[in-house]
Amino acid sequence: MRRVLPLVLLLAACSEPGTGPKITGQPEPNQTATATTAPPSAAARPTLGPAPENLRSVDWRQATLPAGFCDVRDPVRLRDGTARATSTLWGSVDVFLDVDVHFGDVDGDGREEAAISLGCDNGGGTASSQLAFGFAVVRSERGALEVVGEIKPTTMRDDATHVPLLSEPKFEKGVITVRELWYRPSDANCCPSGESLTRWWLRDGTLKPDQPIQVS
Repeated sequence: MRRVLPLVLLLAACSEPGTGPKITGQPEPNQTATATTAPPSAAARPTLGPAPENLRSVDWRQATLPAGFCDVRDPVRLRDGTARATSTLWGSVDVFLDVDVHFGDVDGDGREEAAISLGCDNGGGTASSQLAFGFAVVRSERGALEVVGEIKPTTMRDDATHVPLLSEPKFEKGVITVRELWYRPSDANCCPSGESLTRWWLRDGTLKPDQPIQVS
């Protein structure tokens, strides 16, 4: 299987990089794609196949998951953590399971949802070939895996040296807060110097972001 450079390796490679010039105000926002939309009715939510009540027992390397963060319209079926798909923006891409799966209760029903870290690239197998990262947020409902929404970066500079990275989703009732790591022009691929926090609220049956809060 083609080896990818997950977020952990990118961040572990950092060793006091030179920080690019400070920017004023908020970084330039990228177009923010909201999560996969679905009406509040549970019966109308997108489903991805059967699922156990306890999502911690799912083998996510073989799961079917949405990949809208990479402009892939239909859910992809992972095989050993990867899948080939067609992006409406980049053409043929590889979607891959990246780093970790995080759990928490965002809808307040007492059961955990899962946020699965995913990435996509053009098949080059290097950091420069990476195209996008996101989280697919799903839950188990009546024996089926349902899409709650998708989370993607909301911050992007036109002169960035690499696409933004996402990490550390924090679940609370009604909201998931995600750390975004973004690049200035002088940053190496390993080491983004910009940081923002974005809150994704569960509203109208899907996840919708606030404006990002710049941390550095």
